[in-house]
Amino acid sequence: MDKKILILKNDRVGDFFHSLRNIEHLRNHFSEHITDIYLSEINIRFASVLSQDKLNIIKVNYNLSFIEKFNLFLKLFRNNYEYVFILSPKNFYFFLPFIFRNTKFLGICVDNEKRKRPSIFLRKYLFKYEVNNRSKNIRKKPIYDMEKKLLENIIPSIRNQIPYNDIKFDVNGKPIDVLFHYKSNIFGDIDKNIHLFDELFLQLTNKFNIKIRVSTDLEFKITENNYIEIFENNKNIQFLGSISADDLMIEVGCSDLIISPHGAITCIGAYYDKNIIDIFDRTITKNAYFEFRPYTRGKYQFIFKSLNINKTFTKISSKISNLF
Repeated sequence: MDKKILILKNDRVGDFFHSLRNIEHLRNHFSEHITDIYLSEINIRFASVLSQDKLNIIKVNYNLSFIEKFNLFLKLFRNNYEYVFILSPKNFYFFLPFIFRNTKFLGICVDNEKRKRPSIFLRKYLFKYEVNNRSKNIRKKPIYDMEKKLLENIIPSIRNQIPYNDIKFDVNGKPIDVLFHYKSNIFGDIDKNIHLFDELFLQLTNKFNIKIRVSTDLEFKITENNYIEIFENNKNIQFLGSISADDLMIEVGCSDLIISPHGAITCIGAYYDKNIIDIFDRTITKNAYFEFRPYTRGKYQFIFKSLNINKTFTKISSKISNLF
């Protein structure tokens, strides 16, 4: 009978890419095993990045339905998994080790101010676990490092990769390819502020040796302004608009620098070891910042959104200056 492992990772795109290096390391170590992996309807769009060798992908909802929970119960009953990895800390998953006590479950637990997930009682049925402490606004390990520490209970440590964030781009050399991702909650209504974006991009392309491609969320719709006409006056600015998951990974892969509100784009960029300017909303807590800061071997810089969009743009320009 084939040996198997099960990975439970039905969450959001950014969460998936936070975990992707660890999932790949896990699969490399268990290369003779068949891997079953649960992915949500949200992050399964990016499943093509995974090696398909001995891989079974199960698409489920972000929050499992009753039928999906029942099917998972049957899967565990019928398959003799050597290990099950709970990398999405859903409440239901933590009841499974109590029922299937001959299976080794490893998981990330969560401590909040009001409760623990799972309870102390259920944690003793996990083979190994790490605790993500959200109960205090503190500096802590990012989720990548928490998962890495969890997996190192059963597989060799991942060799530390030397960062190359001391790269300096040559003003007179090859242009920097920049992917700029627009989200309305950070940059406001692009219809009303299109002239500000136009001024920013012209300033950046004139001041620095860069080329800019502008992407938007999938739900973004072009309305009264024809952005393509506005930007095509400058050969160093290209408007991509909303693009598919596969095309997005291609665009990120061929970029030298990612400028984006914090989320899926910056996490994908970190997976590809890109230089990143990560833009956070002013409401983010210290706890959340350290938990979700992505791991990249590129130069990582972050800014907080200003109430005035011009100040946000000034901060972006300043961070780009650091690369030259």
